[in-house]
Parts: sequence; structure tokens; C-alpha cells
Amino acid sequence: MTLFQLIMLAAAAFFAYQIYQYIQNIDESAEPAFMQEPEPLAPTPQALIEEADEAFMHEDLNRAKTILQETVREFPDFVEGLNKLAFVLAKLGDQDAAVGYYQASLEREPNDDMTHNALASLLASMDRNEEAEEHYKQAISIDENYEVTWFNYANLMLKLGRTDEARTMYAKVLEIDPEFEAAKEELERLS
Repeated sequence: MTLFQLIMLAAAAFFAYQIYQYIQNIDESAEPAFMQEPEPLAPTPQALIEEADEAFMHEDLNRAKTILQETVREFPDFVEGLNKLAFVLAKLGDQDAAVGYYQASLEREPNDDMTHNALASLLASMDRNEEAEEHYKQAISIDENYEVTWFNYANLMLKLGRTDEARTMYAKVLEIDPEFEAAKEELERLS
């Protein structure tokens, strides 16, 4: 037998022993991997939001609330979850809780003009007008070209009897978006 043949025989014996060891460790009672059920994946925050949106579209506010509460519990820093939960809670009439969730959102993302705007509108509906005005001002300082903030702020000024300021703000809305019908109507009414 040549040296090459001896090396090949040793290699074959080594691999045969490795296969034998592998076979000895196989659990015959276990299902093959391709037959096993995959582990369920934990829901992502976006998947939960989509599920809550679906419930909201079907006017199932309590289901949307439950899903959003789970989202906030599992992902406490997910700003979209906080904002949507605040919105749903406000729709359900739990305004104080809604304010708390909007504030929690702003703690995580203080430069979110949309959240300032939503919180200001909610506070205005609760007659917490000074706080509402501060949030409108903050929203405008973040994005001065968002006509909805100007319109909502103008409505607050009108509610407070500050007609000249409201008139100026409605004009600003139309400067940004000349087709904003509600602002046109309010401005005509104030003229």
C-alpha cells in the first residue's frame, strides 16, 4: 500500500467516525426542521399600528385603543403609537389621558409640529386656552408654512375675541394655500 493510499484510508476512516458520532447524537423523536412550526415573530410597532388603523377605519375605537395601548406598553418610545393612542382616547372622550400621551410624545420628540398642533387643538377644546396658544406658537416656530396650524390658531383667536389676530392668521393661511376654503369663508365673515 502506498503512502497516498494510507492517507486516503485514514481520511476515510476519520470521516466515517465523524458520521458515526453525528448519527449517535440524533434525537429520533424530534421532528425534522422542515416539519417544525416556526416560532411566532413578535409584532413590530408598525404592524400593531396597521392593525389599530384597520380597527379605527371600521369604527372599532375600543379595539384600536387596546391595540395602541399594547403598542405603547411594548414600545414606549414609539412616538406614532403615543400620538395615535392620544387621538383615539380623545375620540373616546378621555381627554385628560389624551393630553398625557401627547405630552409623553413631545418629551420624546419635542420638535414635532404636528403633535404640538394636535395637543393645542385638544387643549383649546378643553378651554385650556393659554396652554393651547403656547403649543400653536411652538408648532409655528417649527414649521411656519403649515396652513392647518395657522387655521387652528386663528380659530382659537376668534374664540378668545381677538378678531384682528384671527383675521391676520386666516390671511396667512390663504397666503400659504389660496384654495383653503374654510379660511376664505372665515375671512369673508370677518370682513
